[in-house]
Amino acid sequence: MASQQQPAKNTTWESMKAKGNVFFQKVGDPVNKLSNKLGAEAFWPSSLDKESDKAARILRSFCIDGFQAEQGGKHGHEKKQKSLDHIPAEAIRKARGLAIFTVFRTGLHWSGAGGSGVIVSKLPDGSWSPPSGIMIHTLGWGFVAGADIYDCVCVINKEEGMEGFTRVRATLGGEITAAVGPLGGGSTVDSEIFSRQAPVWTYTKSKGLYVGVQIDGTVIVERTSENERFYSVAGVRHKDILGGRVQPPGGSVVQLWETLQACEGNAYDQSRLPPPGAPSDRELEPPKAGSQQEYDQFAEEDARMDKKH
Repeated sequence: MASQQQPAKNTTWESMKAKGNVFFQKVGDPVNKLSNKLGAEAFWPSSLDKESDKAARILRSFCIDGFQAEQGGKHGHEKKQKSLDHIPAEAIRKARGLAIFTVFRTGLHWSGAGGSGVIVSKLPDGSWSPPSGIMIHTLGWGFVAGADIYDCVCVINKEEGMEGFTRVRATLGGEITAAVGPLGGGSTVDSEIFSRQAPVWTYTKSKGLYVGVQIDGTVIVERTSENERFYSVAGVRHKDILGGRVQPPGGSVVQLWETLQACEGNAYDQSRLPPPGAPSDRELEPPKAGSQQEYDQFAEEDARMDKKH
């Protein structure tokens, strides 16, 4: 009897999951269109081919076109100036893998963040693996009130870092030690690349400006359902994809692969790169000045942010 009922249960579950995916996509499309309209990359999880193209644009912005980074004075009190900078090609060449994603972050003292992207790994022959889809979740304290959308590139330097990212769920600053990565070029940067190798280097950019902050507490979650759908392989996991044991549909990730070649400083086909001028991050409308007071009026006594303990 139990064996006869099992297929019906599975069919019901698959039907519910399919309906959930349709709803998820219906919500995500207008949200991502709004994000693009605001001048930012899409953060709501989308199909893996779109995520791969987004990753290519982000990499071009960080590694090829460059980004605005603030440079402080020698004595720490001179006015900071902005200059064009980039992730060193040597860092990409020596990487074990890369995680590239976009995150929407909002909060008032406490903050939450969510987003999506991909992971790729360096194969033994020096080529890059197909991308594996990821989602990002963060809960933090101390962010400035408001909202923003930021891009992030995690350069995975060591095998221990790669092993952390291949779990179904991993946390930066927890299972994976991360630090802000070096910028630019020259002998100083070369020395950092060879001697100061944290398992993972992080590079973050918000409002088109590099902010260079650690993103500890960021949880990376494997998109198992989307990976299965995209590769048409039941039960496929990070390790299968990042080990090069499955292949993407023809031509679907060529733009990402070509951009990775360019970021390493290797020969590449210019016509296969994403166009320059990818959406740059910009700040969304911040909460009203009275948001704190409005929150406290409706919050229970124990939840008040200004409650003294």
